[in-house]
Amino acid sequence: MKNRIITAILIAMYTVGVIGHSIDITYNLMIALTPFTLLFTGGLVIYGSLQKDSELIKWMIITYIVTFCFEVFGVQTGLIFGNYIYGNILGPAILDTPLIIGFNWVLVILGSAMIARRFIKNSFIVVLTAPLLTVLFDLFLEPVAIKLGYWQWYNSEIPLQNYLAWYAVSLLAVFYYVILNIEVKSDLPIKYFAVQLIFFLILNITL
Repeated sequence: MKNRIITAILIAMYTVGVIGHSIDITYNLMIALTPFTLLFTGGLVIYGSLQKDSELIKWMIITYIVTFCFEVFGVQTGLIFGNYIYGNILGPAILDTPLIIGFNWVLVILGSAMIARRFIKNSFIVVLTAPLLTVLFDLFLEPVAIKLGYWQWYNSEIPLQNYLAWYAVSLLAVFYYVILNIEVKSDLPIKYFAVQLIFFLILNITL
C-alpha cells in the first residue's frame, strides 16, 4: 500500500512538472520548486526502499559522498566531466556544487543497477550494463538541464568526456553495489528512474 501511494505521488508530481514547465504562467514557479521537488520525491523513494539491511544505507552514504566529491572536483578543474558551471536553480551549494546533485546521483545509479539486475543474472555484466542506463538517462537530461539553467557548458557544447565520466563514475558505484550484494525489495527506485527519464524525454520535446 505504501509503495502504491508513493508511486501515485511520483507520477502526479512529475506530471504536474511537465505541464508546469510547458506553460509560461507557471514556468518560473516550477523552476523555483526544482530542488524541493527532487528532495521530496527522492526522499519518498528512499523512505519506501529502506530495509533492515544496513548495507543499502551504507551504499547510499558512500555513493553520495563519492559522486558529490567527483562533481566538486569536476566543477573546479574541468578534468572529469568537462568544463561546466552550475546555475543557482538547484539550491544550496558547496564549492559551486549543489548539494542535491549527489542525492540524485544515488537514485539514478540505484535505479539503473536494479533494472540491470532484473534482467541480468551475471554480476559482472550487471556492473558493465547498468552504467549504460545512467548514460542514457544523462542523454535526455542534458539538453533539458541546459535549457532550464541547471548548469551550462563552456562553448555550449556537451563533450564526449561527460558521458564517458558518467559511465566511469556509475560503474564504480554499481561495482560497490554488487560487492555489497544488496537486494532492494521495493521497486520504487526503478519507478523513480523511469518517471524522471520520461519527464526529461517529454521536456526535450515540449521546451
